[in-house]
Amino acid sequence: MVSDSFRASLTATKNMTRKTDAGKKLLAPLMVSLAICAAAGMNLSARAIETSPAATTAASGDSVLEPNNKTNDKERKEIEALLSSLETQWNAHDLDGVMSHYSEDYVNNDGLDKKAVASITKKFWSQYPDSKSSSKIKQVRIDGNFSTIESRDVASGTTERENADTGTKGELNSVSEGQVYLKKNGNNWKIIGDRIDYEKVRVSYGLARQLTANFSAPEQVKSGRQYSARVDISLPVGLTAIGSIMSQPLKYPQKADAAGEPKPRIIDGESLERVMSANTDNRNELLMATVGITNATRSHLMGITVVTRRLNVIPQTVDADEKTDIATRSEEDTQKNKADAKTEADNDKTGDASESGKSKSEEPGKGEKSQTTSTQEKKTETKTESSKSSKSKDKPKSEKKQNKSSTDGDKKKDGADSQ
Repeated sequence: MVSDSFRASLTATKNMTRKTDAGKKLLAPLMVSLAICAAAGMNLSARAIETSPAATTAASGDSVLEPNNKTNDKERKEIEALLSSLETQWNAHDLDGVMSHYSEDYVNNDGLDKKAVASITKKFWSQYPDSKSSSKIKQVRIDGNFSTIESRDVASGTTERENADTGTKGELNSVSEGQVYLKKNGNNWKIIGDRIDYEKVRVSYGLARQLTANFSAPEQVKSGRQYSARVDISLPVGLTAIGSIMSQPLKYPQKADAAGEPKPRIIDGESLERVMSANTDNRNELLMATVGITNATRSHLMGITVVTRRLNVIPQTVDADEKTDIATRSEEDTQKNKADAKTEADNDKTGDASESGKSKSEEPGKGEKSQTTSTQEKKTETKTESSKSSKSKDKPKSEKKQNKSSTDGDKKKDGADSQ
């Protein structure tokens, strides 16, 4: 069975850069429906509200913690028949047949109902017309009118259209693990919910079909908390790669957010990593890594691969103040770099001002010393001017003496000549 998220990934791949559900999950031998993404919580709710007939027939005074499946041979055969029919109908792309196994009040852990699952499944089949899935049942638990099936599911397929850049169709491969929850109404078992714990989907075009790419990230994180996602690749010699990593809350209908999509980056070495914050709406997320293979000059796209994986977001149970803090943490992380940059710029300005002031007063008292020096210089200039003035006054006196001496000398000379 294919999960909603899986279908989403498929759509994303088809568009090459668009995300679709978080990877389709196949349910136990059934592929039972695009919904293998979820509703463990729902099953627990149902059990808490409704009383199982088995609970009233327990041995006198004994507490039964584990259901005795040996006594449920009839129910087990009924469930196995349902799962087999579901997988057959899913692989035949029989939408009515598949949806007939779903309860009207079905809902999964991504919040999708029966109508949304039907729409997603139909769209997925149109994009991957030859898609097939198979499931391996890990465990079947039967407890009265309720049953839980744990399975590992794989799916494969080919895109309907070719990619314009590579001239090839995309190859789809997916793997997921989760649970499907059943409830018996009268003589029929119906799917009331499902949950996906782990899921990866990959769609590759051109040379990327031979590319080894591993997309790693946590499977679960608390709402509002930071986490990192990383893609590692092994490139053939002579080729280069560009890529991007992004996340998107899983909800239906899935809206494309071009503004939120990061620009592709050149992948230096063989890995690309990004740190992000989980959404604060308590929604599970679809993580997607897109890697494009180009020639050495990056002038021609030779292959592209889109790898998606699920991130289950756990709600925070906190008081109002802390909840507000968590809700704003993502924005604070985003603004932190801007604030740091502004602080650094302010520090630079302050540093320049300090340097300017420092050139005027290197150390305490230096300003006073400079003022004293200036005063002394003024005094020296005044004294010099006084000295010059004094010399100017003395100069006429000297000239008078010289003139007098010259006159006396002339007189003596005249007297001598006269004698």
